[in-house]
Amino acid sequence: MISVAQVLGLHGLGLRPVVSGDTSLPVSWVATSELVDPTLYLNGGEIILSTGLRGPSARRDWEEYVQRLVDRGVVALGLGVGDLLTWKRVPEDLATAAHGAGLTLFEVPERTPFLRIIQEVAGLRAAEERTALEATLTHQRALTRAATALDGSLQVLRSLATLIPGAWAAMCTADGEIQESSAVNAPAVPSDRSLEQMIGRLRSAGLRGSLSESGPRGSIVVHPLGVHGDPQSYLVVVLTGPVERLHAATITTAVALLSLHAERTAEQRLSRRRIRAGALALLLGGDVRASDALLAVAGDAPWGGTVRRVRAGRLRGKAERLQMALRRLEDHEDRTGHRILTGTLAPADAEGSGEMDTAVLFQDAHTTLAALRRIVEVADLRAGIGGSSSLDDAATSHGQAIDTLHRTAARQRIGTWDDVVAGGVAGLLPPGAARAWAHELLEPLSSQGPAGTRLLRTLRVFLTHNGNRRQTAEDLGVHRNTLLHQLQLIEKAYGRSLDDPQWRADLWIALHLPGN
Repeated sequence: MISVAQVLGLHGLGLRPVVSGDTSLPVSWVATSELVDPTLYLNGGEIILSTGLRGPSARRDWEEYVQRLVDRGVVALGLGVGDLLTWKRVPEDLATAAHGAGLTLFEVPERTPFLRIIQEVAGLRAAEERTALEATLTHQRALTRAATALDGSLQVLRSLATLIPGAWAAMCTADGEIQESSAVNAPAVPSDRSLEQMIGRLRSAGLRGSLSESGPRGSIVVHPLGVHGDPQSYLVVVLTGPVERLHAATITTAVALLSLHAERTAEQRLSRRRIRAGALALLLGGDVRASDALLAVAGDAPWGGTVRRVRAGRLRGKAERLQMALRRLEDHEDRTGHRILTGTLAPADAEGSGEMDTAVLFQDAHTTLAALRRIVEVADLRAGIGGSSSLDDAATSHGQAIDTLHRTAARQRIGTWDDVVAGGVAGLLPPGAARAWAHELLEPLSSQGPAGTRLLRTLRVFLTHNGNRRQTAEDLGVHRNTLLHQLQLIEKAYGRSLDDPQWRADLWIALHLPGN
């Protein structure tokens, strides 16, 4: 960008500074005006040239004139002076006003036409644009060469950081996790928001979204990568200073190259994912040897003999959300080395829901289970996660995952078989059938109104104390004879003895189902 100092230093124009303000300010253009208030016709960043023909004469008027220019963003004022012009020299009142407002003020000698100054500045801008274009082409060639390397995406990031001095560049997942970066140590993000929060703001905009923030701590630029569908990943560039035009052009080139690379990678992943989905189907069918043979085609190591304990998951949601979750699971596998297999998408059981299901099998590790939970939450999916099992018994864990998925709801979108089992036998029963069974079993008492409600409370406390009548009476705060009478009423309603252990177990389960 052309600065005020560069204009004042133009050779042969004879421009003489009278008041030196901030001469490092960028100049957008040079304009001439004899108006007392030219600000209506300015955009800011201009140098104003005037002969003062209709300008102020009193000191207060000069102060108002200068302040209007400063408020509009004018970076300098040049006054034409000479024997044939309005002013032979710069008025002292104008110089005083300029000094007080911090506005650069300079003399333009009578022999120097204003048009020449404009032409010279236009020449500077043309030369600057040529230089910027040449630099942009140089950067494009460097980034293109980097993209042709075997590790093209990494080399593009490193080249980008070299071309923009002091910059750091990285490719991140939609969760803000770094996949590749130009340097191992990531700098502090120059923002009050985390990287994950910034990317989160862009997710809904898909490939159309981008973000750029600048401040005293530096600048950060975030761009989605990809050509079709949802972003494959995000380019993040952290700079130590503002984002200049050349920087922006260089980053745009990197976005294009990395997007093409991401698209090629996505195609390769799709082919590999289909092979791995077949291997998952074989594992869930108990054929570990055939699964390992298919994994070898995808270039993967075998699971047999290397993975001892596994868990299966069943994910449900919109197709695009599931695809996003599968990509993140693959990224987690690449980063941690923990084995994960994902299946193909299939229509969900719920008719007309528009949702899809997919199976997941992963090496039983706390970090992977935690990552799966986080990915499901971010992707707004529902998930059932089976219990830990041997690799040969993966189908059992998958069955548990399906059962758990059916128990999830809008308020609890993620369920695990461990939580189901922790709820006892009542938690293992199919929810719909269990509610119907419990309603029928408790109906002889619940149908009696308030009296039946009292008997149900007595029954619950009685079963809680495992049939101990003394403790039950104390807990209820009633006489022992009153308790015995209530227990007799319960047995009469059912025609059965409460000493029957099977019946007591059934009543206990029914009373502890949700809603009872």
